[in-house]
Amino acid sequence: MSEKTKRQNGHTIRHFRIKGGMKPGEFATLARISYSTLDNIENERRNASPEVLHRIAIALDVPVEALIRDAKLFASEQVPA
Repeated sequence: MSEKTKRQNGHTIRHFRIKGGMKPGEFATLARISYSTLDNIENERRNASPEVLHRIAIALDVPVEALIRDAKLFASEQVPA
């Protein structure tokens, strides 16, 4: 996964999480991932593995493809943490 894709996926995940009104800690619990994993993904320090991306998609109630496809829409958008 390229650095640009990693960044875009992080922005997209954060966008959907915030849109759903979830705080990082509660979302990480819902997605069955650690807070630090979520933080690293959203802040571009780590790629989401396919398994983690699947868990995130389930927690957000969106298909995995939406996280990847919509990444382009939010790449330049500033989403507050």
